[in-house]
This record gives sequence, structure tokens and C-alpha cells, in this order.
Amino acid sequence: MTQALFTIEYSEQRSRVSNLFRMILIIPHMILVQAWQYLVQVLTFFQWVIVLFTGKRNQGIWNLQNAWLGYASRVWGYYSVMFDKWPNIGPEPKGEPTSYSFEYSEQANRLTNFFRIIWLIPSLIISIFVLIGATVYTVLAWFAIVITGRHPRGLFDFVMKTHQFIIRVQSCAMLMTDTRPKFGA
Repeated sequence: MTQALFTIEYSEQRSRVSNLFRMILIIPHMILVQAWQYLVQVLTFFQWVIVLFTGKRNQGIWNLQNAWLGYASRVWGYYSVMFDKWPNIGPEPKGEPTSYSFEYSEQANRLTNFFRIIWLIPSLIISIFVLIGATVYTVLAWFAIVITGRHPRGLFDFVMKTHQFIIRVQSCAMLMTDTRPKFGA
């Protein structure tokens, strides 16, 4: 079984100015991520039908979903003040301190595919609580960075684990993998 792997390199020293204006700087990326996400959601339905009848994933759809997930991961990392370099627009990173990889697996489980939404309910419930905590930690990190120019390691680590979990939930929801997402694993 495969799962998405995403990491961000920790840096204690951070740019106060970049973080002060983060909500403005992120706007073009959020528009692009959202527009691309609409396409990915439509394609996920087609992937669901394909897997249901063939037991195999369509690699073209999977590749587009993977490109979006890699880009969205970097944008979400930037949005949550995890790094300072403005992300490259598009699927390929250019100098951001991030790493994303996901290995394609053609075979898919028809049964878990059919019941995917029900199968994901526990992970989705956990996601709600973890995202609330990550939002609070992101706000605290933003204040710490703007005031001191330093990113506290504990805040960074929790938000990093949250990003990894949410990316795995997303990939499972988009039928890119049959591996059930786990927090901190």
C-alpha cells in the first residue's frame, strides 16, 4: 500500500515581514488551488466509477490528482506559516523547503472504493479536531514569528503532523490509495 509523503524543513529564524503579510501573499495560490480542486473533485467521481468496474486506477486521473495534491500541500504549508519562500505556481517546487512524493499503485480495492465515504468517517472526524488545533497553533506561530522572528519548534511539529494527516486523508478520499490514514504515522 502506498501513501503520500510530505515534509517541510524546519527553520527557527523566520521573516517577520513575509509572515506579517501572509494572508495577502497567499491569495493567488488559494484561487488556483481552489479552481484546480474543482476539476480534481469531478475527476474523482470518474475515478470512483473506473475503480468500481475495473478494480484499477486510471493513471492519467491519478497523475492530475497527484500534481494538485503536491501543489496544494506546498500552498497549505505556506499558508500556515511553515516556511517563508513564496511557492512556485504549479506542481513543481522551485526552492521551497518542502518534499512531496507519492507512488502510483494501479490496483484498487473495489469494496473500500464503493464504501469510501463511510470508510473515511472516523478519519474525517479526527480531521476536524486536528485542524482546529492546527489553526490555533498556526495563529500562535504567526504571532511568535511576527514578534520574535522565530518559529517555535513544538508549534511547527504539530502543524507538520496535521498537514501530513490531512494530505493522507485527501489522497484516500480521492481514491489515490487504499491505505487508511493515521495521525502521526
